[in-house]
Amino acid sequence: MLRLVVLRLLESYFRHPWLYLLPTIGMIGLASYFVLNLDKEYQAEGVLYVQNESYLASLTNVRASDVSWYLTAAQITSNEINELLRTDSFVRAIINETDLEEKMTKGESAVNETIQETRDSVWVFSTGANQVSIGASHEDPKIAYQLINALIDVYMRWQVNGEQAENETANSFFVDVIDLYNSELAAAREDMVQYVETHPQPLRGDRPETEQMEIVRLQAAVDLAASRVASALDKEENTRLAMAQIESDTRQRYILIDAPQIPIQPEVSLKRIALQAGAFVGVGVFLTLAAICGAAILDRSFRFPIDAKNRLELPVLSTLPDTAPYYRWYQFRKRRAARAQEKEPPQPNLIESEIVPAGTAVGSTGA
Repeated sequence: MLRLVVLRLLESYFRHPWLYLLPTIGMIGLASYFVLNLDKEYQAEGVLYVQNESYLASLTNVRASDVSWYLTAAQITSNEINELLRTDSFVRAIINETDLEEKMTKGESAVNETIQETRDSVWVFSTGANQVSIGASHEDPKIAYQLINALIDVYMRWQVNGEQAENETANSFFVDVIDLYNSELAAAREDMVQYVETHPQPLRGDRPETEQMEIVRLQAAVDLAASRVASALDKEENTRLAMAQIESDTRQRYILIDAPQIPIQPEVSLKRIALQAGAFVGVGVFLTLAAICGAAILDRSFRFPIDAKNRLELPVLSTLPDTAPYYRWYQFRKRRAARAQEKEPPQPNLIESEIVPAGTAVGSTGA
């Protein structure tokens, strides 16, 4: 059965080989046209150096390090930026600092296309423990340069604003807690004063044991309230200090060591060209194979002895030879002989009586 399938497919192809190859040739032509007219893109890159903790933060000791033992500072930064790029607000902030802002005023569809275009044009990945590579590609080299600078500036502002919001929330919380602790401290001191006034020191001897125990309890309550107030005041001071130095700390933690430059020449991605051209050629080959298989399936004629044997279950006694090739060869030889005969010059028909021997003078005879 496999032999029959192979024979039918080969016979179907060689019956009209150029016709079946036409889809593949056409798709190769389209692939060539696509590659020649491929839009040129310019790429700009920059490298950002990230530290776990700045020198200012180490001196003030107001920032808790959020770097885990299995992730480096560069990996955390690249993950944060990639997550932020999935949000429209972050991408809009980047677009606002580039020439792409003009497209944002052309309707909702243009806004969505611009956001998606910006998101696809930027990539971020870590290249080491403390280095983050940021790249952008665009048809306009100036926009590619602007995208990197805008991304870095927006990310730093996001860091500052996020930490400022956290510190403001913490500061507001500690202010409320300090007021509560002060009221508790004032109440504990008032209880102590009232008890001492109610139970004064005896003129002779010591206080009774019950009064001493109660005074100790009241003093412990005062000490506890005072320690709570001191702890809250210390934390509020640290929060205020963090709010004062947070922007400087952010600028120290993120340092742009390789600033992006406006690209001069477009980047040619051989991998991208090969993949896109291969897609065209693959479609052409698929159409060719589909046409061959379809013609073989639809052709119900008997073309081989094995057809009759498998489909009719009858033995083949004899076969007639295919004389078409011999006939075509005979016609070709006949036409070539006719053309050769037409090109031959005609030979003169000489009569023996008209042949004049050499050396005989030929002249006119008189009457």
